[in-house]
Amino acid sequence: MIDGLSSVLKQFSIEPHDISLYETAFTHASYTNEHPECPSYDRLEFLGDAILDMVIAEELYRRYPEMDSGAMSKARSVLIEGKTLTQFSEERFGFAPLVRYSVGERGNTRFHRHIDEDIFEAFVGACYLDQGFAFVRRLLIDVYAPLLPDLLRRMEESDPKTRLQELLQSNIEYILVEQSNLNSPDVSYRVNAQIQGTVLGTGVGHNTKEAEMNAARDALSKRVGE
Repeated sequence: MIDGLSSVLKQFSIEPHDISLYETAFTHASYTNEHPECPSYDRLEFLGDAILDMVIAEELYRRYPEMDSGAMSKARSVLIEGKTLTQFSEERFGFAPLVRYSVGERGNTRFHRHIDEDIFEAFVGACYLDQGFAFVRRLLIDVYAPLLPDLLRRMEESDPKTRLQELLQSNIEYILVEQSNLNSPDVSYRVNAQIQGTVLGTGVGHNTKEAEMNAARDALSKRVGE
């Protein structure tokens, strides 16, 4: 068993039926390359992402009857955005130290934050397969309960592209300037936010949407500092 895994499961009151599911959830593709008998978390992440989406959508529907579909969509995006899931893995639940990497990949820890986001989704997928939907639904509702009272404020602050647009009242372009690791789970995109060729901010992300959001945040932070 992965060192520390039993403690992680204990904090969620999980008595595993199939421990291998959780070991897979904490296995990066680079480790699988060196140990072909150990599958990576890729498929579990796909499953967990869908479950997380559904559970949060249902909880918003039940909890906020006054919200229209547009507001619910925005609220869901705030709750499941990458930085929230990364915080769960790195700070709240201590997932990050458990992840199995290849020897070479472990030296690239500064690039691993988006992987920690993926790990949380993979863990959700493993919980679903091992414990069932009712269990994972309750787990996620409990995990998100502390975030919900502050949700409306977070919604107001969550869309940096809109805030930058409102601030500048001009046509902002988001230009993809670099792509790296396209054929691996560590794919990365770099985007510039710019007006008529003048770069306002730069962002990096696991996908172009995340990179654009980070570019807008970077631009806003520079405007605030002026």
